[in-house]
Formats: sequence, C-alpha cells, structure tokens
Amino acid sequence: MTEGAGIAIDGSAVIDFGCGTGLLTEQLVGAGASVEAVDTSAAMLAVLDAKIVERNWATVRTGTNIPSGGSTFDLVVCSSVCSFLDDYPGTLNELVGCLRPGGLFIQWDWERSADDSHGLTRNEILEALGGAGLVEAAVRAAFTVEIHGQSMTPLLGYGQHPISGQRT
Repeated sequence: MTEGAGIAIDGSAVIDFGCGTGLLTEQLVGAGASVEAVDTSAAMLAVLDAKIVERNWATVRTGTNIPSGGSTFDLVVCSSVCSFLDDYPGTLNELVGCLRPGGLFIQWDWERSADDSHGLTRNEILEALGGAGLVEAAVRAAFTVEIHGQSMTPLLGYGQHPISGQRT
C-alpha cells in the first residue's frame, strides 16, 4: 500500500509513460498491476511486445499515445523521460488527466547541473506538478552517484490528484 494514498499496486491500473523496453513494467506486472505501457519508440515497444507474448501478460497493453477515456488510472510513473519531452508541462497535464481522484503521479529524472543542459531542476519539476493541479506535490533527491568524476542526482517528483474538496 502506498502510505497515505490508498493505493495498492496489486490490482491497480498504471500508466508506465516512457516505458522503453519495459523494465519498470515488468516490476509493476510482478506486483499485480494492469499496465498501459506508452513509448514513442516502435523499436522499444517491439521488445516489450515480445516480452508480453513470451510471458503471457494479459494485463499489459502497449501504445504510442497517452490513453484516452477519462480519469481511470491509479498511478502514472515516468522513469527518466520527462526531461526529453518537448512540452513537459503540457504532457504532465495530459497524464494527470488520466488519474482518478486520489491517484498518484511519480517521476524521476536527472537533476540538471549548472554545467549541463540535460535534466530538470527541482523548481521546474515542482512548478509542473503544481501547474498540473497535483496536491502534496514534492521533489527530493533520491541519491547521488559519481559517474566519470561527475556527481549526478536523480530527482523524485510526485503528487496526488485531488480528491473532491481537497485543496491544491
């Protein structure tokens, strides 16, 4: 159970946005979730589609577009993809529109350093989460790792779709 959010992965409907070859999707399916795996790369989705067939996953669907049809998902996860989006705030709004009231949005992306043009800043993430109407939005550093003499920090950003009467 996700503490305070009333979400258990087992039985949840999840969007894995920017799913790639499905490494996170595998974990979600293993925990009992139904997953809409979304990626713009046909080659990445082909790898995931082969896993779906090989492992007989009846609860996973793939596609190149964010699912339409209303606020039906319990969780949206985005793993190292938001910093690559042409319109991060707009895409975030679209993804949040898929969440049911009380549903969670969680992303992680590398923190952009002063000498790097890739990644997102804590403020960019927090502004986008709040701009999408998420409540209890927060950003924190997950850890720091040294790679080729450079410190890199993945940021974890998250928020909850408001429940009726909940303040943003």
